[in-house]
Amino acid sequence: MSRKNYLEKIRHEMTLIEKILSYVPGYRGYKEREVRRESDRLIRMESVNNLRESKSSIRLMLADIANSRKIEDRDMPKIDMLLSRLDRVIQRIDRAPAGYAGLFDAVKVREDKLDKVLEHDLMLIEKSIEMRDLVKRFENLKVREEWMKSIDEMLEKINELEEIIDKRIEILRGLTV
Repeated sequence: MSRKNYLEKIRHEMTLIEKILSYVPGYRGYKEREVRRESDRLIRMESVNNLRESKSSIRLMLADIANSRKIEDRDMPKIDMLLSRLDRVIQRIDRAPAGYAGLFDAVKVREDKLDKVLEHDLMLIEKSIEMRDLVKRFENLKVREEWMKSIDEMLEKINELEEIIDKRIEILRGLTV
């Protein structure tokens, strides 16, 4: 779902009183900022959910592989690294600062740059879906060499996610007044 679709979804869910108040001077801008904040949160939660699903699938698959002794002890550090880095990325996205500060928050975020933050949030969703697709392919592999190559691809995808998170944080730091 695109950033625009998330914004539209939230706008359609406005209550009647919120729709009426949106015509009141000053309230409309306030409500638009709240819609942006909610959109930002929904987008990040979608990424987190995709990545949690991926992590769960990886754990199940690795348990089966380990039980059947199809994986070697020397592979375990890389597997552990994959799971721990995936967990770290999930936590970073889940706890990422909001793309907009509230009306009474001490730190304000300039509205004219919020689209950049939402673009990065959308990239997080896209990369989390790519990760989920990699995991689905991983589930169908049968040979150790293929598993290890797939794990390398997943680690690379995690690197891409971390770069997006880092860039998002840089944008937010640049947006503060």
